Amino acid sequence: MKTIRALEMNLPAARLVCLVVLALAAAFSMSAIAQDQEVQGPRNPQVTVEGRGENEMVLIHGLGGNADVWNEVIPYLRGTFKVWTFELSGHGQTQPIVNPTIEREVERLAEFLEEQGIVYPTLVGHAMGGMIAMKYTIDHPADVSRLIVLDAAPMQLAGKDQKAAVGQELANNYDEFIYSRFVNMTPNKEVTDIIVDTALRTDSATFISMLMSSFDFDVSKDLFTLPVPMLVIGSQLMFPGQDNSRHQLEHYGFGKARSLSFKRMGGTGHFMMMERPVYLASVLLAFGLTAERQFDQ
Repeated sequence: MKTIRALEMNLPAARLVCLVVLALAAAFSMSAIAQDQEVQGPRNPQVTVEGRGENEMVLIHGLGGNADVWNEVIPYLRGTFKVWTFELSGHGQTQPIVNPTIEREVERLAEFLEEQGIVYPTLVGHAMGGMIAMKYTIDHPADVSRLIVLDAAPMQLAGKDQKAAVGQELANNYDEFIYSRFVNMTPNKEVTDIIVDTALRTDSATFISMLMSSFDFDVSKDLFTLPVPMLVIGSQLMFPGQDNSRHQLEHYGFGKARSLSFKRMGGTGHFMMMERPVYLASVLLAFGLTAERQFDQ
């Protein structure tokens, strides 16, 4: 009961970011965040691959995270899958790039898959990583075996007033904005300490630019023609009610999805992979191998 109450108590502040999958707008001009210098070094220096098997799985973290958020999940996957992690530019150990956007990260993902020789993988994306995975799959449906998204939505949910408000907050105090949002993502204090620190270490220009790139993100109508089996995994933070999941999915933009399964992970905050790694791994394995349609109410 304490865990559930903690999630509900922090819901208003956290959902502003979680419900739009950390894709709220910021009222900044592009000149304020442009990076004029050429980026030195590799764009994705830490290529992580573990496990064996013919099946391959690529894990994509969200905005403000890094590849390490999957560390507790990977050991349970690598006996069945060859597991890769894709790290966004300006996050973790990966160098920033000029003008990072969702579209540019989709391009980087395509380059990464080709460079590593990854064929027909299961893509797993968390939050903005899920948006990137969805867009890549829509663009390359024949190249993806399964699509799994965690706390991710196919369209922008923030209104104009919310965007302006977030932009003002970022302009006034960037660090305070990051802290106030990420501190409410999970009731687990140990996980909170890690994700807040990770978010604050993310390149700030990258963070803001990728938020801006989400202004017009909307692939909801494209889901109708997507033949790839898709699983949406929702935390209790994003899906607080147990009885109206279908309605919530439609609200988030999944109503036109052609092939959709849904799994709600009760008692969890936004970072399910760090809060309940064993359970999450079991869900990823089950869908990644069979893709049998399932739907939790």
